[in-house]
Amino acid sequence: MPIDCRLMGVDIGAQSIRICVFDGSGCVLGSFQRSLDIDRPHHGWAEADPETWWHAFIEGVGHAVEQARISPQDISAIGISNMCPSLIAMDDQGRALRPAILYQDKRSLDQVAHIKKTLSPQRTFEITGNRLAAGTYSASSMRWIKDQEPELYSRTNYFGHANSFLAVKLTGNTSFDPTNASFTGIFETGALVSNPMDAHGRWSSELADAWEIDIAKLSPVIDSGSPIGGISKQAAQITGLKQKVPVAIGAADTACSALAAGVITPGQGFNTSGSSDVLAVCIENPNFDNRFMNRCHAAPNRWLAMGALLSAGAAMGWLQKKILVTENYDALNQAAQQVDPGTNHVIFLPYMQGERSPIWDPNARGVFFGLSLESTKGHLVRAMMEGTAYALRQNLEIATQHLGFPVNEIYLGGGGARSDLWCQIKADILNRPLIRLDKEETAVLGAAMLGGIAAGFYRDHDEAVKAAAASPTHTFTPQPEIHRKYEKGYEIFCNLYPQLKISFDALAAGDQGPSLKS
Repeated sequence: MPIDCRLMGVDIGAQSIRICVFDGSGCVLGSFQRSLDIDRPHHGWAEADPETWWHAFIEGVGHAVEQARISPQDISAIGISNMCPSLIAMDDQGRALRPAILYQDKRSLDQVAHIKKTLSPQRTFEITGNRLAAGTYSASSMRWIKDQEPELYSRTNYFGHANSFLAVKLTGNTSFDPTNASFTGIFETGALVSNPMDAHGRWSSELADAWEIDIAKLSPVIDSGSPIGGISKQAAQITGLKQKVPVAIGAADTACSALAAGVITPGQGFNTSGSSDVLAVCIENPNFDNRFMNRCHAAPNRWLAMGALLSAGAAMGWLQKKILVTENYDALNQAAQQVDPGTNHVIFLPYMQGERSPIWDPNARGVFFGLSLESTKGHLVRAMMEGTAYALRQNLEIATQHLGFPVNEIYLGGGGARSDLWCQIKADILNRPLIRLDKEETAVLGAAMLGGIAAGFYRDHDEAVKAAAASPTHTFTPQPEIHRKYEKGYEIFCNLYPQLKISFDALAAGDQGPSLKS
């Protein structure tokens, strides 16, 4: 595999899009990042304009290759990573018919309630490995479009997630990959079938019928490292990229991050911190637990069991942007550093937009518990960091104690891994070594690796990991005495949600909250 190949990775996230150029060893040669907004036109909604991703990509290609001191014509392959779900309804030309409905969106609660009357949640879990949850799986959003925007639904030629949309723009072809299909709620996530084009699973006609979604609107599923096509003549003219360069459909961001971290061996764990915060464990058999989110891995014949917090990272952004508007993240870290660990002055529940694993409650809300006149900015920031770690510990205990996954060490990726303090807090609360990697943005690296596989620069996923995966740079070792101090805080954290659940439900019953852009 030639080191001098030039691979481009793209990661479409909730808060930013990132484009990087790598060589075959995974070394970053050039990069571009652009912040993105989430539109919240109504309470509980979360949308984005897909065209902003495309325009940012066009701009980013130029910046990334200029920084890499190469021409766009030198790019050898492209792979795509995306937040998931990020549902887009497209016409027969691949044009988005409406804003994308993102994973934080809760508008389809009525659609979920309706489907439960005709299809048991247990049956859904048997087929998909996942539960019924508004926004978290995109079938309910598809059905919302059919119910509330029927004329638009009739004009929808196919549904896709963000990587499907960008792939159409680049190649003229559309598809789902198994990692994104896993989070539609209409996919046989654990099925192994003979057709290599859907070796991880296939669409479920039973579930499509139950949701009353035309299965023809769901694109074929191809492997994450398979080429969806080559750069089209039109895309080449717009972007400057060479025509016919292979494009891998890619994978959801957590799966791309796991690949880039080298987490393809059963039992390995990975924590990625972005808008959401996810603990993922690689497993070799589709033996799923419904407290987790379960998906196909970007590597074949592997799956990821995921304890996924919905908005833990976004909560820190909320505190920085909406409350402490004059502070930057370095100042927040410094303030939190002044508070002793395990003092439990303030406990934070990170349920700012409802929560996924392990409580699965769209009505849950963020809570600062224990505020007093002595509470400072540092107490609030540190409580957020500790609350995220407590929630991750709940999920880790499910993985290790109930499912028997031997998670002995955990790799770190994403923007949250920049904070030494937050990483050490997680290590102390989880009581596991946490290993920071030398490449922070693992999602975009994993996407590029999949592009390299699609183009044949790597024979397979194993070779890609050996050649290009991130390497350990620092280990955060748990401190036994600090871990013991956190035990009381963890006990309080675990008891708070059950005591507040009735109040969360009552609040949601009359909650019409504001409409905002974040």
